[in-house]
Amino acid sequence: MKKMNQIEYKSSITTGSLLVRESRIIARLLLDNADKTAWHQAITIGNDILNGCGNAIITNILSVLVSGGQTTVANLFYNMSTQKVGLVGLWDVVAFDEVAGIKFKDKDGVQIMKDYMASGSFSRGRDMINANSAMVFVGNINQSVDILVKTAHLFAPFPEEMIDSAFFDRMHCYIPGWEIPKMRPEFLTSQYGLIVDFLAEFLREMRKRSFSDAIDQYFKMGNNLNQRDVIAVKKTVSGLLKLLYPRGDFDKDAVEHCLTYAIESRRRVKEQLKKIGGMEFYDVHFSYIDNESLEEKFVGVPEHGGGALIPEGPMNPGTMHTVVLGTTEHLGLYRLMGKPI
Repeated sequence: MKKMNQIEYKSSITTGSLLVRESRIIARLLLDNADKTAWHQAITIGNDILNGCGNAIITNILSVLVSGGQTTVANLFYNMSTQKVGLVGLWDVVAFDEVAGIKFKDKDGVQIMKDYMASGSFSRGRDMINANSAMVFVGNINQSVDILVKTAHLFAPFPEEMIDSAFFDRMHCYIPGWEIPKMRPEFLTSQYGLIVDFLAEFLREMRKRSFSDAIDQYFKMGNNLNQRDVIAVKKTVSGLLKLLYPRGDFDKDAVEHCLTYAIESRRRVKEQLKKIGGMEFYDVHFSYIDNESLEEKFVGVPEHGGGALIPEGPMNPGTMHTVVLGTTEHLGLYRLMGKPI
């Protein structure tokens, strides 16, 4: 009998998801050194390993994508007629693509989403319903970032009814998509890779673990971070550590690297809230303190001129900085820019 080679085996199983029963069938065939006829019988006729994977692909994938357009509270959260939980109860992640086109048919849709993003639960009728799905919003910025940060805010692509500081304050981080290169052929590997279903199952399993306490071993947060900021930063750090060090073998430098990025991502959210909600969100000078040296390090966002309160290097002619006590008894740093005549 001729043993099925690695390439033939790989090409046979990467077209769909494999359940436990199907994996055991393949393992038995490998141990028995089955010939091509036996493999053909198991895969396409008898046990129907591949042809029966349609539902498995749906149930094992990690997230569902909601394209730009109308959605309803019944579809996303809970259907009062059928008494069934919507997408947030069925998936690990609900991603909204092209956020500019998102519209709720229900008037209370944004408010329910706001409550869910804050507590992981929402009320429908007399019931309080819990769900574990994360939410991701994907959009396009139609202007250059340099212009947008000076004239508007980075949440501008959202529809007008969703421009709400309380809603955006629920977001844990803002990933700068303009720093991510567009997909090019050289990014694709010519070697073997993991099928999506395997990666999805790994990510789902890692959701059961938390590395949030890793920060407390080495650092503590600065006084400008409120409780919601701390929760957001800790969740982002935990996620990054799980991706980079799934076995938990990280050190202080690794935690600091993830912490810096997490604080930057959360501060990017708060910088936009300061523009939308005014002085309620004035405390955006995020920092962290080393437990050993007690050194405090401030973290900025690159599009706002670096991590220092006053950018390093020579200033433009007519530019100066001053510190003034405001009407709320808080010290404020102001930059005055004069135009040469």
